[in-house]
Amino acid sequence: MKRFVIVAGFLVCGVMGWALAPQLREPDWDAVTGVERPPALTARAAILVDVESATILYAKQPDLVIPPASLTKVVAIDTALAAVARGELSLSARVVPPQASWWTNQPPRSSLMFLGPGQSVSLHDLLVGLAVPSGNDAAVAVAQMVAGSVDGFADLMNARMRELGLIDPFFVEPSGYSDRNAITARSFARFLLAHVERFPDALRDYYSLREFTYPTADHGAVSGGVAAITQFNRNSLLWMDPSVDGFKTGYIDASGYNLAATASRGGRRLIAIVLGVDAPDVITGTRIRAEEAALLLEYGYRAFESLRFGVPAPSAVRVYGGATPLVEPSVAPTIGISVPVGRRTDLDGVTRQYTAVDAPVGSVEVGSVSIALDGVLLGRASIVIPEQPRGPWWRRAIDTIIRLFDRLVRRVEIMNGR
Repeated sequence: MKRFVIVAGFLVCGVMGWALAPQLREPDWDAVTGVERPPALTARAAILVDVESATILYAKQPDLVIPPASLTKVVAIDTALAAVARGELSLSARVVPPQASWWTNQPPRSSLMFLGPGQSVSLHDLLVGLAVPSGNDAAVAVAQMVAGSVDGFADLMNARMRELGLIDPFFVEPSGYSDRNAITARSFARFLLAHVERFPDALRDYYSLREFTYPTADHGAVSGGVAAITQFNRNSLLWMDPSVDGFKTGYIDASGYNLAATASRGGRRLIAIVLGVDAPDVITGTRIRAEEAALLLEYGYRAFESLRFGVPAPSAVRVYGGATPLVEPSVAPTIGISVPVGRRTDLDGVTRQYTAVDAPVGSVEVGSVSIALDGVLLGRASIVIPEQPRGPWWRRAIDTIIRLFDRLVRRVEIMNGR
């Protein structure tokens, strides 16, 4: 990479701050030389994201609102795991499935875990029932176990979206059966990044499982007229690609065939989402969504690489009129970016920073470190100082004199043509 260029200056500002929320970088790859042409997809919407750099490698109508169908169950799993993390219940906690969750009481064409009367099931097994057989009955049981009702659980799911700063996703129930549930490819990708970061073990414990047998003797094997049934994960990529370890499929008439998939190769994780695949039958739709998600993953690994660069130490910031005259700003130690294969030596790094501010000032960005390729921003780290209160009167007076003297010196230099 080319050397960093450093630009300095003076910042005049008031109290400012930023609310942190998961964001995706979206470089204009069309403006970058040497990027391989992406695959052509039939899905109505799609997105490919490099998790390490939170960079969009491909997008097709990423803001088109589409019902998620059973992708909703990933949000349900996240919401339940969040309740466990808060100490509200444990994964080993058991419950007798409430009548509303029995398989016989689910809507027509529901995928099922086959919950029934007289069974005893743990929260962990219910989450497996969401991830593998995609049980709508499991969704009802989890909702009642965590929140006391389906409506209350949907409220928790929506609250989780707002917590992440996501506006588009909206859920009225946790199974995905309703066409009133709504996501976009972009917003769901942002959610999945947060989900994987917060609950990385969910990939191993739930989404990567290829099969699930229920009920067993531990649950009450033949209660409710149901013998043990082994069902297989509907994510066929788990068999097609050993690097794939999640997430979920979905289908309702209003959405078409959906698939959110993730793979990890050499420590590099990608997320591919395809939404709204139209097909004349289940076999064709299942095949196409898997093929198109696989095409995206292969494209991401073949056409791009992930890099991480150390960030130069920022300069100290002079705080005029502040309690502390000189402050050391903070900045992320590294920047992760995605780069087209073969272009890593063409990157440009630039540091822009204000070296002085006036107090009082809140925690504020005083600069940034950026990495670009062909003028297209690939990565950025903010340089930030903490809140700086106003200093005592005598320090403010001294700094005022210093500022006046500095201005006088600069004016003389300008007059002398320097």
